Amino acid sequence: MTLNILGSFMKTKNSYFCNFTAFLSLCLIIYISITEYLEYSPLNESSMDNDTFIIKVVSLSILFIVISFLLIFFKIYKKSYLEKEIKERTNEIISENETLKIYAHIDPLTQCLNKKYFLERFDEEIKRAIREKQNISLIIVNLDEFKAYNDIYGYNEGNECLKLVANILVNHCNRPSDLISRFAGDEFYILLPNTKEPKIVSNKCIDSVKSLHIPHENSIASNVLTISIGVSSVLPVHIDQKEDLILTAKESLKNAKRSGRNRVH
Repeated sequence: MTLNILGSFMKTKNSYFCNFTAFLSLCLIIYISITEYLEYSPLNESSMDNDTFIIKVVSLSILFIVISFLLIFFKIYKKSYLEKEIKERTNEIISENETLKIYAHIDPLTQCLNKKYFLERFDEEIKRAIREKQNISLIIVNLDEFKAYNDIYGYNEGNECLKLVANILVNHCNRPSDLISRFAGDEFYILLPNTKEPKIVSNKCIDSVKSLHIPHENSIASNVLTISIGVSSVLPVHIDQKEDLILTAKESLKNAKRSGRNRVH
């Protein structure tokens, strides 16, 4: 993109140089035409003397010089203006590229991390936990009877519920190292580095969602929207324990669903 801008600038610069040269050539042609006319015109012999001729030539020369200086000034000003525009546009492109990088990692609905980027960071955090000999915890959150909720209230209301739940998760898991991802549909994954007791924050999330009092008439867990959570923790010693952490949290979530939902297991 920057190369395109520079190329455009060089074309513009060459264009102004050609225009400037053409204008000077035109002025020169006019100058020659006037002097030829003054030299060979009958009026020259009858009504113009040498002093008048010199004055006219000098005047024409001064005019030519003034115009040349004006064109040079305009060219310098235009070059400075274009350089400023290029610099501003380059900064805009850099900023846009940084924004695109950020949005490539974000779920557009909930503004949480997307699955792909979450898994990349998951690998990094597991390796860090191994190096620093720290516990790491995974929380899997699932909205109870969410398909039934969409069937009754519609997908627009369902999307609003997802955003509200995401905000609650972010508010409770708000350390700089915490990672919250909308993993798929109505399922969220939360990675808590340097944490060995994830049930405390999980219970806070469950209570906060229930306190929203969002009606859910078709839920077998409650008459309001609720969530179920599965958790797992490990003090990792090798990278393969990432899969064990996920499988354990998934199994815990299934147990929470079997036990009646709206709970942590």
